Amino acid sequence: MTTPTRDRVTATPDPVHADEIRELARLLRHNPPAIERQAPCLISPTGERQEIPAEVYRMLTHIVDALSRGQGVSVVPTNAQLTTQQAADHLGVSRPTLVKLLEHGDIPFTKVGRHRRVTLEDLITYEETSRHRRRQALEALTAESVADGTYFSTPDSTSTR
Repeated sequence: MTTPTRDRVTATPDPVHADEIRELARLLRHNPPAIERQAPCLISPTGERQEIPAEVYRMLTHIVDALSRGQGVSVVPTNAQLTTQQAADHLGVSRPTLVKLLEHGDIPFTKVGRHRRVTLEDLITYEETSRHRRRQALEALTAESVADGTYFSTPDSTSTR
C-alpha cells in the first residue's frame, strides 16, 4: 500500500505480495550494480528498457529489503520541512534535546507561526558535521595517546564511576 503525504511517499508491506517481495529482495541482494557487466535496468510493459543508475539501484535494494522484512519505508525529499518531533526521531534524540540544538544554532530552522520546522537537508548536514567532528576528536585523542606512549596501555580500573 502506498500513501502519499505532501512530498513523502510511504510504502507498507502487503502480505498478498510477501513472497514476490522476498524473491525480489533476494535477487537485488545477490546482484549488486555491475561495474564491468551490463547495468541493471527496468523494462516497461511496452518493452521499453531503461538503465538504473547505481545510486537508484542501491535505494531500490534498501527499500525492497525493508519491505521483505515487514517494515514500511518512507521516501522524503531532502527539502521537506519536518516538525521538531519528526526531526528528533530522525536524529534519534528527544524533542527537548533537538529544540536545544535548534536554539543553540547548531541546526537551522524556520518558524511557522509558533512552530519550528527543520529541513531534512539541514539534519543530514548536521549529522555529517557531527560525525566529522567526532572523527577528528578521536584522531586527536589517538595521536595524544600514541605520543604519550599510552595507546596500548590498559587502565588500572575500568570503573566509570
